[in-house]
Amino acid sequence: MHRLPRSVLDELCAGRGGVGGVEHLRSAQRSKTLMLVRTLVLLLHETEHPDRAAVEAAYRVLMRMPPDDGAAALCHPPVAAWAFGTASLLRRGDRSATYPGLLAAVAVAAAVRSGSEADLDVPLAPSAPGRLDLPGLGTAVLPVHATRVRVRCVGGRAEVHCAGERIEIGDGRSADPRWLPVPRLQLAHDGLPLSLLLDTRTWRHVPGTGAGHRVGGGSTDPHRWQQRLDGAWRILVDGHRPIAEEISAALRALMPIPAPRAGTRSGTFHHAFGSVAMSMPPDSRSAAVTLAHEIQHLKLAALTDMFALVEPGPPEFHYAPWRTDPRPLDGLLHGAYAHLGVAGFWRRQRRMARTRAERHRAEVEFARWTRATDDTVRMLGTQRRLTAVGRRLVDGMAGVLDRWVREPVTPEAAAEASRLLGAHRARWERAPARTGVTQSFAGPLRCLHGGG
Repeated sequence: MHRLPRSVLDELCAGRGGVGGVEHLRSAQRSKTLMLVRTLVLLLHETEHPDRAAVEAAYRVLMRMPPDDGAAALCHPPVAAWAFGTASLLRRGDRSATYPGLLAAVAVAAAVRSGSEADLDVPLAPSAPGRLDLPGLGTAVLPVHATRVRVRCVGGRAEVHCAGERIEIGDGRSADPRWLPVPRLQLAHDGLPLSLLLDTRTWRHVPGTGAGHRVGGGSTDPHRWQQRLDGAWRILVDGHRPIAEEISAALRALMPIPAPRAGTRSGTFHHAFGSVAMSMPPDSRSAAVTLAHEIQHLKLAALTDMFALVEPGPPEFHYAPWRTDPRPLDGLLHGAYAHLGVAGFWRRQRRMARTRAERHRAEVEFARWTRATDDTVRMLGTQRRLTAVGRRLVDGMAGVLDRWVREPVTPEAAAEASRLLGAHRARWERAPARTGVTQSFAGPLRCLHGGG
């Protein structure tokens, strides 16, 4: 059981939280994932699943490791999403779309990373024949007809044995061209690091991922991502240090997704704490504001695993000034919390502006998103279905916005913000209503859109 100190909860409700708040949320997410994996193993034990023995052996290997080593492998974001989706399907008695054998691959990756000894039978995913994906580590390319392999680990290295062939792998590059390591982005500025895995391969094993979300298919060129995010990281560290510290503490994986015609698409998975899905941003500033946006979704998703924010009730949908579709109450809370972060980004960005045009843009965006979020939070405050913690969240955001809406901007910026808000509302009122929120077993991919 996890307890969240009242002071930390109040900081999170105000849109902040800091590194300490992120670590509290991470600890709770780790416990959640460990429970899901334990549930998965127990459910599999009750069946005649062909991967049962391999999964149970892998679980024993993971539980023998130092706690931090095993938990780190299990809490790799797409692995956490896989655990949730697989446990959910097995609980329903649906084995058709599951790949429980991924736990053996997770155990191999953990053994290599920790330098532990292990000798494991690893089933391969039917959807990826001839490929052994080791989450967060890399992929071994095998004979196409292979359905399972034997892997022996010792001293931070491993040998994959399959159909009379042997492939040597490790945590990084290998002389064997059949080993394809996962690219890692290493960012650092002014003493603050950010390390992100471009692990697109593990996601293909997460039940339901991709349905309606177009997950995958984006640019996986690590050099392009490194260049774009280097600039974003400098912006965040120099002008938004508290947010950069939260991002550094929270994010571990980046999932590239296809780009829209303009702007950036991005999202976070509810059950994959520490990951962000993003298309290649057009510039460094767009990347910076996207990360400032998505860290808010990540924090709130983890908080909702600890506390209910909305009481159950009949479906109801509301206008959101950042979406073209009506939103349910929980979605509206998420959007308001994320755009509190967007408004805060532009509030601070005003001080970073080097030209009159840059300052005007920052003031327009600050006024626009502060007003949009304030209007939404005021409406949320009238909702009877908010729980005590949900109301605390709304009150926390309202306290911040009450101060921000009184901060002066130029008349030109205020007029432009009003025009943009009015145009969005007019378009929304003319468009046919669209209800329903696409779900996946990884959880909803929050805010997968180009506008916020």
